[in-house]
Amino acid sequence: MKKIIVLSFIILFSNYSFSQSQSARYKELRGLLISEGYSISTEQYADLKQGGTAGYTKTFYEGTSYVIVAISDDSDVSDVDVYLRYTDGTEYSKDTDSESLAILKFNPTYTREMRVVIKNYASRTPNYASRCRFIIAYK
Repeated sequence: MKKIIVLSFIILFSNYSFSQSQSARYKELRGLLISEGYSISTEQYADLKQGGTAGYTKTFYEGTSYVIVAISDDSDVSDVDVYLRYTDGTEYSKDTDSESLAILKFNPTYTREMRVVIKNYASRTPNYASRCRFIIAYK
């Protein structure tokens, strides 16, 4: 199932022209999640230099399907990563592919608080703080 969602995102966004702003890509991603039956739980952003991270702690509920999508508004950012960690810092899941779009899909086995961490892994302007965003959606 994760591969189907990932492939849908890749197919949808590989057809966009380079002139389309990253912010427009973010809005399209949001719309795609909603059209797939997801509700938006959280939308967060941070201005991050290359290597910079930002996090957000949230309770995730048993019996609910979640997807976390991360992207940058800045086309100079070539690689965005997203991590999901337990409150003690142990890694639960991650998307560290060398892509400008990071996606995690998961179903918690019990209700727990976890931390979402987004990272500007690679940018053509490494000393410039680029706007990086993530969406947490559920159904």
